[in-house]
Amino acid sequence: MPITETNGGADWPALAVELPASAEEIRRRARAVATTQILPHASAIEQSGRIPPDLWSKLGEAGLLGITVAPAYGGLGLGYLEHLVAMEEISRVSAAVGLSYLVHSHACVNQIHLHGSDEQKRRFLPPLVSGVAVGGLAMTEADAGSDVLSMRTRVERSGAGYCINGRKAWIANAPMADIVVLYARSEPSQERSGLTAFILERSLPGYHVGPPRETLGMRGCATGDIILEGCLATEAHRLGPWNGGTQVLMGGLALERLVASGGPLGLMQACMDVAVPHARTRRQFGQPIAAFQLVQGKLADMLTTLNAGRTYAYAVGAAMARGAAHRFDSAGLLLFVGERASWMASEALQTFGATGYDGASVAARLLRDAKFFSIGFGTNEIRRIVIGRALLKGQESDR
Repeated sequence: MPITETNGGADWPALAVELPASAEEIRRRARAVATTQILPHASAIEQSGRIPPDLWSKLGEAGLLGITVAPAYGGLGLGYLEHLVAMEEISRVSAAVGLSYLVHSHACVNQIHLHGSDEQKRRFLPPLVSGVAVGGLAMTEADAGSDVLSMRTRVERSGAGYCINGRKAWIANAPMADIVVLYARSEPSQERSGLTAFILERSLPGYHVGPPRETLGMRGCATGDIILEGCLATEAHRLGPWNGGTQVLMGGLALERLVASGGPLGLMQACMDVAVPHARTRRQFGQPIAAFQLVQGKLADMLTTLNAGRTYAYAVGAAMARGAAHRFDSAGLLLFVGERASWMASEALQTFGATGYDGASVAARLLRDAKFFSIGFGTNEIRRIVIGRALLKGQESDR
């Protein structure tokens, strides 16, 4: 197997975890798209910094863009465990495509489905679920990352509509997004609240996109800034109540972290996909390096860590489906698999030695991509605060 790509089928003894039939069907669909439509282009996506536009329609045809969306709006009407499994399979062949997929299918599509009016759902969801339109989330700003509620993008009432001014930074999918869920400050006197959510279209007056940003990893997920200069939106673009954006934003964080955990899970499996075959075929001192006990021990630690992460993820997903999970459980899950993904990527690269250190190798890509999972969706430090605060005070707090 060439070391420049990962494969979608395990060449190592993967732990068989029993999941609902619906989740296994989503795994089958996602793996089929991942191995036939993403894997052959994974290196080109990394190098070009863009996802082939026709991939979105292929994901839509497989039903993967509206997993949690009701059938009335073109979706499958399934749950977040199924969404996690799809994220896992896509991220296994390309973490960057997985991130772009997550932003589209959860941060944009799922938020509209949860909080939009029937009219908004019928207007915006069908093109997003089919892949005709690409979705995004505009939340982060240059001075509002972990402290996202300190955002400065302003929205004011203007006639029968709204006028939005500000700049959103580090926005995944920004260069190609047609529809974004955006948060802006509607009440300046309320520091920790007073936000309102909107569904904005790229074609709106005053909506501009900055040039793509260069990133350490996730290079295939185009990232940039969204600049709003007197951007004019109508009442039909407002998502949820005026000054109700904080509830919209926070209400989706626990679900987002669960589904996002599929990213590091997929990447961890990709580490096994490249490290195991390489250990079998790479020869040093007259024998495969797999014959050395230190290499065997490294692979054993990687496998057991992966198995722990997968079973943790599926347990949290099942608990959330039953309504039995704490909101901070997904923060704990993402903390664990995010940190372990970076460790596994480093271990995988170590098995390759100098060839892994080559910037064009898949092992190097995995290490670069893995770092994102300790920063995105709330940094590791924020996740620890969420868990520790809830544990010690008995409070169900997202932040």
